[in-house]
Amino acid sequence: MAKKTTPMALLCGYLGAGKTTLLNQILTNQKGYKVAVIVNDIGEVNVDAKLIADGAKVTDTSSIVPLTNGCICCTLKTDLVSNIENLIKSGKYDYILIEASGVCEPMPIAQSLMQVSNGNLDNVIGVVDAKRLVDEFAGGDSLLKKDMDEENIESLLVQQIEFCSTLVINKKDLVTEDEFKKVRAVINAIHPGVKVIETDHGKADIADMLATGSFDFETVYASAGWCQKLEEEEDDDDDDHDEHDHDHDEHEHEHEHGHHHDDDDDDHDEHDHHHHHHEHKHDGDSGADEDEYGIATFVYYRRKPFNRQKLDSFADKWPRNIIRCKGLMWFDDEPDMAWVFETSGRQIQAGYSGQWIAACPPAEQKKILAENPRIKDEWDEKVGDRMIKLCVIGQNMDKKAITEALDGCLA
Repeated sequence: MAKKTTPMALLCGYLGAGKTTLLNQILTNQKGYKVAVIVNDIGEVNVDAKLIADGAKVTDTSSIVPLTNGCICCTLKTDLVSNIENLIKSGKYDYILIEASGVCEPMPIAQSLMQVSNGNLDNVIGVVDAKRLVDEFAGGDSLLKKDMDEENIESLLVQQIEFCSTLVINKKDLVTEDEFKKVRAVINAIHPGVKVIETDHGKADIADMLATGSFDFETVYASAGWCQKLEEEEDDDDDDHDEHDHDHDEHEHEHEHGHHHDDDDDDHDEHDHHHHHHEHKHDGDSGADEDEYGIATFVYYRRKPFNRQKLDSFADKWPRNIIRCKGLMWFDDEPDMAWVFETSGRQIQAGYSGQWIAACPPAEQKKILAENPRIKDEWDEKVGDRMIKLCVIGQNMDKKAITEALDGCLA
């Protein structure tokens, strides 16, 4: 009798596409599943793990395993497999969800997941931001360029679209009907026949994502638009011995996301982190610390508040090469409240995260610190736990200029 295996789903998609929101939807509507989550963040500020726990009102946070300071498609592959196998051995969960970083390429992760003992890869779910495709990628046209450089961000988006068994097109409400039709046409060209879920705010039926049995490596690989095109042209060669010029849309598979605030992080100044600089050769990596897309990350960390008007003014001039920025901050005119600051391309937003512990009554403050002693590691005598801590992810960024511009927004 075959031993029962634990199904797994990989959630991938570019930075800010809405993976964490979709994951929260799944966790709050599990329909009987006991789901464990592994979150891979590109930087060391693990914002998403906390947002997932808070957003989904998860009480057993041991079910959320953050993997930071590396990428699960390269440097953290061994950690990923061992963490999953430990979750399976615990016997506490009957489904495991892996949220990949926004600059991860899904194919090597899927290959790793297929090596997990007593696990089976049930679904690879890609998430696409319709608004971003319209605003930054010509409605998707730039993903179809025949002369695309393999280091382009477009190349990463192509792989994330073409290597999945289920594709969620998110933020449909932010584009017009005609714009959305164009997005669908581009996606159909990249991955013909893929199962598509159209949604906004990550709202989707769990039955369409969990326990689908829809992933088959060879089927998914062969269904990519470039692969189909290549096969069609090879068939043409077999049928017709005339000479032809064949332009093959062979898009290399490259990467995406993530971020999360975690009070336990141990940063004491802004740090330059090139955690996501992979060569992605996957057959004899040289180990060189290079990023194919020019993507780098750094943590902007200050113990002073922003001035609201100055930050608003800078937001109007937000650097276009910042792909994603996410983390905690505070304002000088509202010192008791923590805010989550988040950008995805040209989309910039901020919202309340809650009250700083330093603003709580002394007795409550003492209790919280006793229960969470590591918060004391970053406790400041003047401002307590108040801080600005942003993970900045971008392509070919001028870190010095960005840091100076953010410093100019301080009160």
